Amino acid sequence: MIKIVLIGAGHLAFHFQEQFSRCKEVVLEQWYSRSIEKIKFAEKTVDITDQIPKLKAADLYLICISDSAIPEISNKINVTGVVVHCAGSVPMEVLSNHPRHGVFYPLQTFTKTREVRFDRLPFCLESAIETDFELLEKLALLLGGTPHKVDSEKRVLIHLIAVVINNFGNHMLQLGSELSEHNNIPFDIFGPLIKETYEKAVAMGPQHTQTGPAKRNDQQTLDKHLSMLESHDLKKLYLDLTTSIQKRNEQKQL
Repeated sequence: MIKIVLIGAGHLAFHFQEQFSRCKEVVLEQWYSRSIEKIKFAEKTVDITDQIPKLKAADLYLICISDSAIPEISNKINVTGVVVHCAGSVPMEVLSNHPRHGVFYPLQTFTKTREVRFDRLPFCLESAIETDFELLEKLALLLGGTPHKVDSEKRVLIHLIAVVINNFGNHMLQLGSELSEHNNIPFDIFGPLIKETYEKAVAMGPQHTQTGPAKRNDQQTLDKHLSMLESHDLKKLYLDLTTSIQKRNEQKQL
């Protein structure tokens, strides 16, 4: 049985709380948030608090807050269990004021209003003490995830790549959605295309799945698209991405 205190009330903390409630070998001893109203909904099933000095004894303290706030909250915590943060780009050493510390980083995007499957979810794990790694590994497995031993340097690179794939990718979808709305085209018509694009990239590798006018050097279509774009910023982005695709295609042919 793993006893856990959850710190934070954001998207990730919300999903952890739900997953822990479904896992018989995990006990959520307490949930802390400086804004207790955000976690009030859970008070019938878990002890909630907004007082750091009142944190209960536990095996593991999961800090799920914004990156910049981690050092401050770490310095306020005085516990004997393992203290870990769940951030992708924050070094493990920010928790070094605790003898037992580490990282429990799930490689996924989380939104409170959308259910996330934890089965086979990659967890990037790191610990200052080797025996504590076994605890983090056990928790990842209990949640149905896949544990990976990753140091802070490699984890930051993983986070960078995740930002390019997820955050930038989502921004491109947002731009597409705005173009759709502006032209009275329902965005959901692109759903199958979006799904196939990402699934194919994972299955085959994105270097093997690029298609479109930039890939085939269809200048007539490229010029037509550019003439249709009213925004200077969007035109520049279209040109930059077209150039990037064409350069990689040329390198591939050498």
